[in-house]
Amino acid sequence: MERLESSAVVSRPIADVWAAHQDLGLLERVSLPYPMVEVLDKPPSYGLGSRFTVRLSLVPHLAAIDWQVEIVRFEPPERFVDRQVSGPFRFWEHTHAFSALTPDRTLVVESVLFEFNPLLDGPLLRPVLEGVFAWRTERLVEELGRPG
Repeated sequence: MERLESSAVVSRPIADVWAAHQDLGLLERVSLPYPMVEVLDKPPSYGLGSRFTVRLSLVPHLAAIDWQVEIVRFEPPERFVDRQVSGPFRFWEHTHAFSALTPDRTLVVESVLFEFNPLLDGPLLRPVLEGVFAWRTERLVEELGRPG
């Protein structure tokens, strides 16, 4: 198994950060423009056992990868974990953790434990994943607010 982790401090109370992460539109807004990320079949409520599909469009309307995930841990407002049910990895578990530093500042830590599918070239894809996480972290700070 491999692990990636990123962290950022945002200028928002932990309750606001938690609420923002319950909006699946946040995933679309903080993702890279390519491949395009779209959340399909959004659940009516978000919590333990919720499932949804993320579509990664490699070539719009021609080539896409559907990635189904399930919320396997849900501890408001500190943590939730999504795990791949089906998708491009052999294993994928993504933890989103939040810690209040002050009433108006929150530490956001994203970590993922993963194993590449044998058909994917791990040594080539790991730097891509690192870049994706760096991009997401920067967009998250822009979305939720830089510390002042």
